[in-house]
Order: sequence, then structure tokens, then C-alpha cells
Amino acid sequence: MSALRSAVGVTLILWPERFLRLSGREAPTGASILLLRTVGIRDLALGFGGMNAARRGSEAEFRRWTAMGAASDCLDVVASLASTRMIGRREAAGAALTAGAF
Repeated sequence: MSALRSAVGVTLILWPERFLRLSGREAPTGASILLLRTVGIRDLALGFGGMNAARRGSEAEFRRWTAMGAASDCLDVVASLASTRMIGRREAAGAALTAGAF
């Protein structure tokens, strides 16, 4: 899971426009690209932290990194659903499902 989170982070940092185009609603803006890159940085840090803890064999540290990732994803779901009025039901549900998948 940590390796997958790291890969998602790298993808969001390097190619945010591709991910943004999946929604098909509008062309990516500078603000949306910046937002996805910051999410990518967060996911890369969480993923590397988890992989490093696993590599060192520290089960307690790995659990902490995994819990931080899970908390982050849960908060993403809450933020997505709270944004329904601003971004629409379809987009909010899609964002919540994407975050919830992790």
C-alpha cells in the first residue's frame, strides 16, 4: 500500500493534468494543478514513510504511517462530501470514492 501511495504521489506531481482530464468537465487550471501536486507531495511523503518503516522492520512505526495515511484519506472523503454544493454531487462522490478506495 505504501508503494502504491508513493506511485500515486509521483504521478500526481509529474502529470496532474492527465488525472484532472479524467473528470472531463473542464480544462485544468493552474490552481487545480497546484492542488493535485500538493496532494501528490503528501501521498509521496506518506508512502515513503511507510516503505521506510517496513524496510527497517519497525512494525509500530509502520502502523503509525499507515494510520496517518488512513486518517488523511478519511479526511479527504469528508472534505469531498462537504464540497458537494460547490462542485456538484457527481464530482464530490467521485472524489470521495477515490479517496475511500485507499
